[in-house]
Amino acid sequence: MTKNVRQSETWPDNLTYVAVAQGGAGTTELAAAIAGKKHKVMGAVLVMSAAGTLKFTDSGGDKTGAMDIAANAGFVLPTNVLPYLQGITGSALSLVTTVGAAKGIVVVKTESS
Repeated sequence: MTKNVRQSETWPDNLTYVAVAQGGAGTTELAAAIAGKKHKVMGAVLVMSAAGTLKFTDSGGDKTGAMDIAANAGFVLPTNVLPYLQGITGSALSLVTTVGAAKGIVVVKTESS
C-alpha cells in the first residue's frame, strides 16, 4: 500500500531563499561559511542581464562548470528533495558571473555534515 505523503513531511524546514541582485559581474556570497555545516543548492531561478557565464563555487573550487547564459535569459532548477550540488563542510557558497549580472533566487539548505 502506498502512503500519501504531505509536502510538510518531505520538504525540510531549514531552507533559505537567497535573493540574488548583482549590480555587475563578480562573486556574490549566497551562504556564509559555518563550521561543521555544508550548503546545498535545492533550487534556483536565475536570469542574466547580459550574455556571460555563471557558476557556483566554494573554497574547494567550482561546484559547476561555467554555464553560458544569453542576455536576458536564464534557467530554473525546480525545488527538489535532492540537492543539485553541495559544497564542502565549513565553506561559503558563492555565485560567480562574468560580463552580465545575475538576478533571481537560490534555495539553499544548510545542514551538518
